Amino acid sequence: MNDQHSGHDLSAMRVSSDEAVSEVTRARTALAKIKRELRAVTKDRDELLVEFDNLHKAKYPDPIPNKPRKVKSKDLVRVICCDVHGSGMDRDAVEAFIADLKKWDPDEVVLLGDIVECGGFLAAHHTLGYVAQTEYSWYDDIACGNWFLDRVMEAAPRAQIHYLEGNHEDRVERWVVDQTMRHNRDAEFLRSMLAPDKLMRLEERGIKFYRRGEKTCPSLPPGWLKLGKVFFVHELGSGKNAASSAVGRTGGNVVYAHTHQEDTSSLVLPGVGLVKAFNPGCLCLRQPLWRHSNPTGWSHGYGVQFVASSGEFLHLNIPIWEGRSLVGSMHSRMKH
Repeated sequence: MNDQHSGHDLSAMRVSSDEAVSEVTRARTALAKIKRELRAVTKDRDELLVEFDNLHKAKYPDPIPNKPRKVKSKDLVRVICCDVHGSGMDRDAVEAFIADLKKWDPDEVVLLGDIVECGGFLAAHHTLGYVAQTEYSWYDDIACGNWFLDRVMEAAPRAQIHYLEGNHEDRVERWVVDQTMRHNRDAEFLRSMLAPDKLMRLEERGIKFYRRGEKTCPSLPPGWLKLGKVFFVHELGSGKNAASSAVGRTGGNVVYAHTHQEDTSSLVLPGVGLVKAFNPGCLCLRQPLWRHSNPTGWSHGYGVQFVASSGEFLHLNIPIWEGRSLVGSMHSRMKH
């Protein structure tokens, strides 16, 4: 009986061993299949990454670093523009501005914000029901912003460029804070991936960027910049008397944006003297769909300042109408 039981045990052990070998073989076969599939997926992923990188480089070429000229004289020319609004730019107005910019050959360029639109899911006033309002994406908007900065840097290759964040660029930060439930580290991390200054690589371009929530000087409100005897800010008053309000609130010379309307106002203050406020106008479409059928009264244009070594300056608002700069023959006359 013992021999019979031993035989059964040996048979059972052989069967168990054969099953184990079969299980191992099947496991190895399955593992080899998984490895082959993983290699195929990895290859597809790498090919997609290369394709994406090539497409990204084609749409966002490496920026040419900005190299400000070494100013031999303290006299300088400064050009100011604002409210381009990315995908909502008026291409003819922008081309007129770029043509003038090249002729001015400025020492400084000040971009007063809203260079991109930040519409779509970022827009508080996004108009539903208009197909035209859904024709561009955030990707397209950033591409337009990059294109504009490329053109500015080509036209003014030695100018120091200052870029003040506008309320439209600021939409990204506000959206990020909402998405991250106000968690500071997560908000800053998400902003680093989506913010216009990051996607347009301003630091790589050598462009100085000023966020609306940060101070450039202890005595100034957040989002303000002072160059010489002039203050610059994106948003400072609105309505019919915006310039008058701006100069009164500043108590100094100020160039502001946001209203999209060319405007100027003067004020003489005791102990200060003559001070002025300027709004150069915009370079975006003057009648966007979200304004419906209400005439905007917006005007195209930009500003140019001739700054003496003493800090005294002459500011001119240059109108652009129907894609033509109204600076006229000034450039050619100045050359002579």
